[in-house]
Amino acid sequence: MSVPPPAPTLRADPSALHTWLQAALEAVERRGVDAQALLRQAGLDLSAGTDPMGRHSARRGLLFWQAALQATGDELLGLDVALQSLPLNFNALGYALMASQDLAQMYARLARYVHVVTDAAELSFEADEHGGRLTISGDRALLAGASEATSWSIFDYAMLAVVRGSRMLWGRDFRPLELRLQRRMPVERDKYERIFRCTPVYGCADNTLVVDVQTLHRPLSFANLAVARTSEEAMDRYSSDWQQRDLAQRLAAVLKDMLPGGEPRQQEVAQRLGLSLRRLQRRLAEHGTSYREVLNRTRHELALDYLGSRRHAVGEVAFLLGFSEVSAFTRAFKRWTGESPRSWLSR
Repeated sequence: MSVPPPAPTLRADPSALHTWLQAALEAVERRGVDAQALLRQAGLDLSAGTDPMGRHSARRGLLFWQAALQATGDELLGLDVALQSLPLNFNALGYALMASQDLAQMYARLARYVHVVTDAAELSFEADEHGGRLTISGDRALLAGASEATSWSIFDYAMLAVVRGSRMLWGRDFRPLELRLQRRMPVERDKYERIFRCTPVYGCADNTLVVDVQTLHRPLSFANLAVARTSEEAMDRYSSDWQQRDLAQRLAAVLKDMLPGGEPRQQEVAQRLGLSLRRLQRRLAEHGTSYREVLNRTRHELALDYLGSRRHAVGEVAFLLGFSEVSAFTRAFKRWTGESPRSWLSR
């Protein structure tokens, strides 16, 4: 049996579920570091997010992770995040994984639906009469701008999350036949290997979990075909909705990501969407809107969310919305609401 990663959808702006980022925030804060400050530094804001399937820019998530590693000085940060994660943190995917008949089905399901968690990663699963191999890789273009330590830490998280999930379902005695990692041997090797409960092979060309055939096919106690089917249907619906979102919604998501760096040029935004500027303008017109209308609406909605959370000063909101001056934001807010940001806050 071989389950390669799904045919890649060329996404100019890969994304990830908030779940991982929220777990990372908690791990950073436990080390006495201001995680919210690092989040703002990366141009991210989760204060207004209530959707359990909400997503953020994978690129900005990577910036946060790299800053967190530098601020904490902890090369094992990825392991701590994985130790706090549970399969159910990933909603329908977690239920589907837990309802798998055996680890082979679990790994195949994970390879098929990893894009629900993030489309910045790929998983492939191969199985034969000797056992199975689950390989995890990342978006090369995305990781090209990150340090080796950052990439290693991300794969630490991913590999331990899989190992812990396997252990939860198979039993405490689960041991991989082999664990191959690209990272070099960590300074805290004893602690690292104690957490994984095995001795990895370091400095490999890939990140691969190898499991023997008996372990791979032993029935799991939580297997439930009905739950697995229902969960897969939910993930299929979510994937379809996400991939077919209205262009204006996709544009708004990209603008939210780019605005903290200043109002972006339309050409840059079009490139992030994988479109030419002319095609972006034409398709927006077909939807009865324009770039400027989506920009203003996005800024208006975000302004209300940010101010309503009571977690940002007016000046911070102006920055997050890409205004060069607070006065420019104040004028725009008055056009949208008929009152100044401070008057709106005082109601």
